[in-house]
Amino acid sequence: MKTVLAADIGGTKTLLQLSQVDGKTIMQQRFENSAYVDFESLLSIFLSAVPAECLPVRSCCLAIAAPITGRQVALTNLPWIIDADKLLAEFPLKELLLVNDFAAVGHGIGELDHEQDLLVLQQGEPVAKSLRAVIGAGTGLGQAIMSPIHKGWRVWPTQGGHTDFAPLDQTQQPLLEKLFQHFQHVSYERILSGCGLEMLYQFIAERQGLTHTVNLTAEQISDYAIQDTDATAVEAVKLFVEIYGAQAGNLALTTLPRAGLFIAGGIAAKNLVFFEQGEFIASFLAKGRMRGVLEQIPVYLITNPEVGLLGARLLAEKALYNA
Repeated sequence: MKTVLAADIGGTKTLLQLSQVDGKTIMQQRFENSAYVDFESLLSIFLSAVPAECLPVRSCCLAIAAPITGRQVALTNLPWIIDADKLLAEFPLKELLLVNDFAAVGHGIGELDHEQDLLVLQQGEPVAKSLRAVIGAGTGLGQAIMSPIHKGWRVWPTQGGHTDFAPLDQTQQPLLEKLFQHFQHVSYERILSGCGLEMLYQFIAERQGLTHTVNLTAEQISDYAIQDTDATAVEAVKLFVEIYGAQAGNLALTTLPRAGLFIAGGIAAKNLVFFEQGEFIASFLAKGRMRGVLEQIPVYLITNPEVGLLGARLLAEKALYNA
């Protein structure tokens, strides 16, 4: 049986999926990365449960939250090093491809059901043969650009999440000053990430004069904000969404993705109610004389949490056919 293995390896979790070349899923499992000393340990557990007739895996694609420059990759937000040649030597894998996680997301967008997997935040005026762009906050902040080709899209991953954070107004200036107390370089990823949401909560609590706040996780902050049981959590998520919209607008001005700007990542999908309230698009459009340009760009929020896995599987299948 010919099989392909797809992996979406983030800073917090890893999704692994083994499937037949026709797309039928054989096995899929989620792993919490903190429970494993390295990727090899995680992969070993997954493959140990794979039926013998499914091995060796003919083609494997690992989508990794890190810049890809060769066959050995150090994750940005996790102390793992993934070595493609070492994995090929140790595991029953025939072909192995390493890609940036947002390269996989970019390819996965084409596999989405537009009715079920996308929420329209701004209709815009779509131009089918223009560029696309995607941005997504999770453990880190990923970004990619997509250019149309004869059949599908070519994806250009970037490290745009590490560009310099700029306050939107004087009320955000103290936030930048506070972050400079902790970091030599303050990027958008420092804020638009799980750790960033936690820092925003503490920042707002201090501004409100609350001196005995509990250290909440990003997930707890989101939960309390959605339930409207913690006013500080609500303000933190709203500020997060506002800054998120601003950086999405920066990406849109840089690339002019008239075929669509896509919002990925678990934080947006979990906090849909705040993205639907309008603050995100208001901040996205707040670019002075360029507001009219940004009003033409369609903006979609991806609600399918496995878009990166879809892209990794597609790339693994393409690698098999191109071998």
